[in-house]
This record gives sequence, C-alpha cells and structure tokens, in this order.
Amino acid sequence: MTPPPAEPGYTLVWHDGFTGAKGTLPNQSSNYWTIVNAGPNTGNSEVQTYTSNTNNVSLNGSGILYITPQKDGNDHWTSARLEGKSAFSCPAGHRMILQAEIRTGTFPYNSQAGIWPAFWALGKNIHSGTPWPECGEWDILENAHGVAYTLASLHYGPHGGGELSQGGQKTTFVVEEFHTFAIKVNRSSSDWRQESLQWYVDGKNFCTVTGAQVNDPVLWGNVAHKAFFPILNVAVGSNFPNDGGQPNESTASGLGSGMQVKYVAFYKSN
Repeated sequence: MTPPPAEPGYTLVWHDGFTGAKGTLPNQSSNYWTIVNAGPNTGNSEVQTYTSNTNNVSLNGSGILYITPQKDGNDHWTSARLEGKSAFSCPAGHRMILQAEIRTGTFPYNSQAGIWPAFWALGKNIHSGTPWPECGEWDILENAHGVAYTLASLHYGPHGGGELSQGGQKTTFVVEEFHTFAIKVNRSSSDWRQESLQWYVDGKNFCTVTGAQVNDPVLWGNVAHKAFFPILNVAVGSNFPNDGGQPNESTASGLGSGMQVKYVAFYKSN
C-alpha cells in the first residue's frame, strides 16, 4: 500500500489509499466515492457508458485503483467515473493541496486513440443547483490519446453567462510511469488579487493562475474560496484541445488504455 506522502507545512485532512480486496469496488461510504452510472456526455464527443461494474472499476488488492475502458463485440465502450463525496475549501490565510499519484495508459500511443483520462475537481455547489461553469472546474491531469503531456485548465463563469477559462499550459511526462499530479490553492495573501491556483507534476510548478488574471472577486471566489470535490475518470471519445478524436480500429480495450491510481489526498497548511 502507498500512503500519501507527508507535505512539509501541511496536514493531511482526507485521503483514500484504495485498500481492499482484489477485484472489489472502491469505498462508497459517506466520505469516499460515488461511482457514476451514466451514458456518454455527447457534448464532449464521448461515446462510453460509465458503469459500476468491476470490469471497469476495481481495486487490485495492493492499494491501487484500476479504471479500465472495455469494448464489447459491438464496438460499444464502457468505462468508469468516480466522484468524491468529500469536498474541501481553503481558509483565508492558508494553502490547500489536492493531489494524486497516477499512471495513465501503458499501451502504445497508436493503441490509445480516443482515450481520455482525467483527474479533476468541481465546486461542491454544483450539487445544490449552481450550474457549470459557475461552480468552477480544476483540470489537474488531462491527457488524451496516449500523448506525453498533461493540460492544466481552470473553467469558470458568471451566473447565467458563458464559459471562461485560464491556464491551458502543458507539461510533458513519461506516460508509462506513475506521477504525482497536484493543484495548490494559495490564499496566504490578504489581497485576493495575489491569491493563486498552481498546478504541479512531480513537485514542479508548470501553471499558475492568479486572482488578478481572473480580475473579478466573485468569479475568483467561486474557484479559489469554495469547496471542491475530486473526480477520476477515463472517457472514450474526446474533444481534447488540438487532439480531439474518436477511438478507431486500433484502439485497445483494457487496463493498458486506462488509469491506475495509488491515492488521492487533500492537505491544508498548518
């Protein structure tokens, strides 16, 4: 089992290390996960159906979560999406980290067309009627088609208005290996304009968005002051920027097109 690492200056406030018997579902108790059962989001060009079948989502018995896209004989794809039941916000004057250790698909690049793994978060108030994008969205790991990079994005918007975004920076990583993907909310400044969201891979900051860039205290409050919950999923079919596309005859079914996760954790500064 891989416990979340200690982060100097922070206290671990929630985590899941995916302990459990081989072939069982991840923890669905009140503080852990909802396993989504739903058809595809066609607005994102997805084609998969999300299930809670252990063929699509299961523990490996050694502290790793498997999300496994599967294709049946009729070219119908299934996969899995987990949504955290616990959500956390960063108090004024503090910092907060949401991070996970993840390995994306290990199949060759040309076997992963249309595969779209992601680790992201949504504002908790989406559950009480606040629509997207007003609720806010952090894209912490967004990768597709076996490409060797992740895209960091922030999505938000005014009530009843259209989508706005910041970020969009990329950084490369070795797709066959485990990496730590994280976002840090930094509210240590007394001026909201100097607060920031920072994206990291393996401890290296590659994207930063500040309150000044968003340039609106209400919109910034929606993405930096409210509670967010984590999401893990592997979609099939993608409108991923610059690389959008569908699975083809070479896209391979199985864990090599999926996602492996050692832990997900929230930390708050001391």
